[in-house]
Amino acid sequence: MLPITIRCYRSSAVQPPIAFYILAKGGNAGKPALQPWPNSFIAIAPNQEMRDFYYWLTFGLHKANAFKTFHRGSVIPFINIGEVMNVIMPAARNIYPHWQEYKTILQHLELLENRKNNLVQILKSTATLQDMLIKSWLLEKDIKI
Repeated sequence: MLPITIRCYRSSAVQPPIAFYILAKGGNAGKPALQPWPNSFIAIAPNQEMRDFYYWLTFGLHKANAFKTFHRGSVIPFINIGEVMNVIMPAARNIYPHWQEYKTILQHLELLENRKNNLVQILKSTATLQDMLIKSWLLEKDIKI
């Protein structure tokens, strides 16, 4: 297992090809992404395999609310780099020997996430259809809206 480097993301800096981003501020601080956010850390991995490992580890830790205990700030919660490293590295040492097992859990998480996104889309479509139904009925009855 090779370690990663985590530092503050700067949009003006040259971005390495093998990296992912970790949100540093807000209610979802600790959430990983493949595209940068303005308030994020960049996690640089030595190779693609390690990037995938650390990305999905961070994803799992975020889903398990492992970063929530480190959120501070009364208006906009945030975490710092040291706390992110203190959560990720011990978990990485424990999970890396069981990486193949962890991948199966991640596949299930991905399927559930896709289903959740589909349900969200269905809910949005249903709300739009409800709005259109009532509006069309009101217009049909010559009621100004």
